[in-house]
Amino acid sequence: MQLKKISRDQAFHAIETGEFGEDVTASNARVAVVMTQDWCPQWTSMKAWLYSLDFDFDLYELVYNMVEYFDEFKNFKETKWKNGIIPYVRYYRDGRLIHESNNVSKKEFLKNLGC
Repeated sequence: MQLKKISRDQAFHAIETGEFGEDVTASNARVAVVMTQDWCPQWTSMKAWLYSLDFDFDLYELVYNMVEYFDEFKNFKETKWKNGIIPYVRYYRDGRLIHESNNVSKKEFLKNLGC
């Protein structure tokens, strides 16, 4: 697993186009993007096992309450993607969105990712 951070440019690409760019979604055959806030207890629980996964995929993370564009991203996520729950995870296979979830178990995460 390769851990990467969503950059400001990547976040604004999603806000402007409705989806992350291929630099994110197609950076590996399997990609997961986690959008969360640092205070979220479900995120704390998930990352306890998530960071130790030994599979070939890219994991992007955006802790959006820690960025200056918090309001813009939160509004986009809740209106365009209609998901007000955190953490919110989008799963991609070969650059295409294949699943979405919120707080999940390790087993569910791997199933959603196609591992």
